[in-house]
Amino acid sequence: MTNWPNWQKVLLPLLPLTIATNLFGLAVGVITPAAAIGADWATIQKRGYLVVGVKDNLPPLGFRNEADQLVGLEIDIAKRLAQELLGDETLVEFVPLANRDRLDALWSDRVDIVIAQITLTNNRARLVDFTLPYYTDGMALVARKGRESDDFNRSARIAVLGGSANITALQYYFPTADLIGVDSYQSGLAALQTNQVDAFAGDRSVLSFWLQSHPEFVAIEQNLAPTSLAIAMPKGLQYQELRHGVYAQIEQWRESGWLRERADHWGLP
Repeated sequence: MTNWPNWQKVLLPLLPLTIATNLFGLAVGVITPAAAIGADWATIQKRGYLVVGVKDNLPPLGFRNEADQLVGLEIDIAKRLAQELLGDETLVEFVPLANRDRLDALWSDRVDIVIAQITLTNNRARLVDFTLPYYTDGMALVARKGRESDDFNRSARIAVLGGSANITALQYYFPTADLIGVDSYQSGLAALQTNQVDAFAGDRSVLSFWLQSHPEFVAIEQNLAPTSLAIAMPKGLQYQELRHGVYAQIEQWRESGWLRERADHWGLP
């Protein structure tokens, strides 16, 4: 550790000029992450399945269960998209992505879309296209039971992922706290469990799931610095039909309550 409404109305103000022309191709046979090829809608239909970038180590959004199957809220969304757009929820190929590779996977056409805990921001909207949000996340602060928020207005040690946007929020809400940089949720939560730190700050979606199996800890704050998670797609006229299809589905699921129902199923607040 180191010390230190309507989708057009929401998205059109964020849409910049296309910055690159993407290559696309037809994937043949069994697809691996290295071989997966993103494509326009006509090519996807000819190919017969979607290629979706996801997380495989981030419960409850995307992770492997005891049977080594990919499950989670974002996996449910990808399967439902395959059902609605192609007629069968199994017509989807998952490509696990590290955070640093999520946007590059779109630019290099490794995937068709990315559903991998991507926060919708103005800067990212200059580089890729987004749907309406499918979940509103936020920063949570977890600590042992008995601690209160006021405890952290004084001197306290708070672990947080190095380089995380949560650092700015922590400096604002807890200016006297000592922030301890960690390189993963696992190391941050381990530091909390061994009393190396007084609290750990991270995404509410991830920490709420962890708390279900760790009843000796509690969320001190749950909705600091709200963020919106959305599906990322490549820019370019060749991808317009794909984008419109995905936009429409997310908008419909928001209105019908299906997204909220799936969030509830996975224990998301």
